[in-house]
Amino acid sequence: MSNHVIVDAFYLPNSIKLKNFQEKPIFVNGVNYLLRYPVIQKQELQEIAAAVKENRRTYLATLPTSEIVAKIDKAIQLWLNPDYPLRQLAESLVPAITGYDSDMVRLELKKYMRTFRKRELLRFLDEEFDQPAILDEFRPRKSGGMSRAFGPSTIFHIFSGNVPGVQLWSLVMGLLLKSAAIGKTSLSEPLLPVLFLESLKEVDETLAESMAVIPWKGGTVELEQAAVDWGDAVIVYGSNQTVEAIKKRTPVHKKLLSYGHKISIALIGKEALTTDHFAKTLHKVAEDVSIYDQQSCLSPQVIYVEKEGALSPKQFAQGLAGELERYHLKRPRARLTGEEAMAIQNIRNQYHLKSISSDKVAVYSSKEDTAWTVIYQEEPAFSGTPLNRTVHVYAIDKLEAAADILKSYETYLQSCGLAVEPARLFSITSLLGAVGVNRFCPIGEMNSAKPGWHHDGGFNLTELVKMVDMERNLEYAMEKYDEDVE
Repeated sequence: MSNHVIVDAFYLPNSIKLKNFQEKPIFVNGVNYLLRYPVIQKQELQEIAAAVKENRRTYLATLPTSEIVAKIDKAIQLWLNPDYPLRQLAESLVPAITGYDSDMVRLELKKYMRTFRKRELLRFLDEEFDQPAILDEFRPRKSGGMSRAFGPSTIFHIFSGNVPGVQLWSLVMGLLLKSAAIGKTSLSEPLLPVLFLESLKEVDETLAESMAVIPWKGGTVELEQAAVDWGDAVIVYGSNQTVEAIKKRTPVHKKLLSYGHKISIALIGKEALTTDHFAKTLHKVAEDVSIYDQQSCLSPQVIYVEKEGALSPKQFAQGLAGELERYHLKRPRARLTGEEAMAIQNIRNQYHLKSISSDKVAVYSSKEDTAWTVIYQEEPAFSGTPLNRTVHVYAIDKLEAAADILKSYETYLQSCGLAVEPARLFSITSLLGAVGVNRFCPIGEMNSAKPGWHHDGGFNLTELVKMVDMERNLEYAMEKYDEDVE
């Protein structure tokens, strides 16, 4: 045991001492690491819950929002130093845990952490509240009177483990609302939120005492129900099945934000397929498809390519295949389970059979493995994929016609990467926004949502707060009790 570097894949207040652990050895860059996971019972979870709630009451709840932002920024500044030990640990262990390419993790982690800097958090607060100080005190309303926003005292976060770092966004939201947190992490990636809280602890240990992050097996009803009962609010990420299971166990009076299965798309106009542009267009779309192997709901599974460009939609599909191959050689896709590989092989076989009898269908795929797959169809439709760099490319006469195809799939739609001329931008976004797409961005940036974006079309902080109003005539009525008033 002495030859191992022990890394805790959980974060708890200092007052909590657990006894039972599981351990997982990982060998990376010549170092033997031992990840420790706690094995907790309901009573221990309740003790953790009581501790973070009390720590929140005595400290976090007393801090002005501006001070919380400053402390988060200080923690993030640590991560922006390439030599920061916790960043180096994350860059070593997260790829080993998830299977993602190490260069991809390093680059995406560096980019992602920058979204939590002070100026970005201030933009986020300004986006959600006209007066962010409304989280600290009663503030005047334009219509008269005063209002104050109170965040939930406790939030139970249920994280998925498919994309490293997503958990940080949810935890930061809770901090800005002055909420104690219990985060249930996935065993497939439990580490990054823990390391973030360790860096927050370096900045302000008392602040970090209001947070706990613990992995346990999904579907452990006794633990999940205890945490749901504790939380004034619940935020859940995961499959539709996970979301529905938590919804059924969450009382209607509690705030619930859920982020289930979504599908993103890209629209490529003929103006992005000219001889001057098509090479960059292909490269950017390949990046959007490849980053984190499409595990993010922001990554495109469906691409509509307009006809009459210098590159035809079929040529686009062939060119995308070449770009995906080059990307795979530079940053290989993670190793799949047998079930995941079989799902890709099945969809390949399905469309290979169709391509035998129709020249309107073609399949371009990596040889001897399932590293990437491009399915071309001349008749536009809409269909998800098994992910892991598998994408549909549909030819379409006019991009505007995609709205008619998508209107039956509103509940599944998420982001849209666009490459069109400015004159068409607002007409296309209006058409697609009306049928369910809730985020538009340039191709090449689909996996980089900006602070303050309306996740799944909703607000973030304002969805969780309780507004308290003080009517204008109350102020006047109270004047009579001032002894100095005539």
